[in-house]
Amino acid sequence: MAAKTGRQLFKMTSESTHPCLGAFVFSPDPDISAVYAHAGFDFVIIDFEHGANDVRSTMAHLRACAAFSITPIVRLGVANFHDVGRLLDAGAAGFMLPHYGHPAYGAGDVIKAMRYAPEGQRPTCTGVPAAGFGLLPFAQTAENSNRDVVAMGLIEDASVVETIDAVLDQAKVDCLMPGPADLATSLGLHGQLRHPTVLAAIETIKKSAQRRSIPLGLYINDPYEVQTQDPTTIGFYVYSIDYKALAKHLNEVALEARKIYRAATQ
Repeated sequence: MAAKTGRQLFKMTSESTHPCLGAFVFSPDPDISAVYAHAGFDFVIIDFEHGANDVRSTMAHLRACAAFSITPIVRLGVANFHDVGRLLDAGAAGFMLPHYGHPAYGAGDVIKAMRYAPEGQRPTCTGVPAAGFGLLPFAQTAENSNRDVVAMGLIEDASVVETIDAVLDQAKVDCLMPGPADLATSLGLHGQLRHPTVLAAIETIKKSAQRRSIPLGLYINDPYEVQTQDPTTIGFYVYSIDYKALAKHLNEVALEARKIYRAATQ
């Protein structure tokens, strides 16, 4: 079974019987994307902003995602905005745009680079994986890409929350996600992701998205956090970071193993 396109994946429907679930992948090892596919996740966000990935490792992730039928989204670092075209050529289903809405980051230009003319300014090459290395009819390839590629706005700045309605009207995205860590930092509340002020900012983003029928995603560190919002109003969830999830699990194993050992040897 082929992975869903970005638009298919992030479109909210009343027919969904399970949460659309993804995770950040910081590791440059493409096997990590395969692990998430086998574990039942719907998508991965291959990270350019904080992770160790570069274009070469990301392309390896994209091949792994294609092989194991999981949808690949790429979180761009600002320095990598110019890589949009070739990452789409390699098979990226779309992009997470950091600091979406902040005037210093130019999300509108990135969105234009994601689509072929007349909708955008994406460069054309027929000899790339997304075009079947020249074996697929390119007119259909371009049409499908313009229809399916997804732009995910990551809202991370208090100043953007203050003007969220205007931001969403200016540079249109297909889905949104609050970035609670950066939001907390921009509010002077470092690390306080559950602070009432941070939660109020997330609620403002959510309501603005709902008014425009834009699917909204939430970052979660624990599956029980799904209970913090009405699930029918959430389009997708992003569960933690590969390294962070591994560290948490291994810490729990170490603590439990030592606890059992102490009980057995006393």
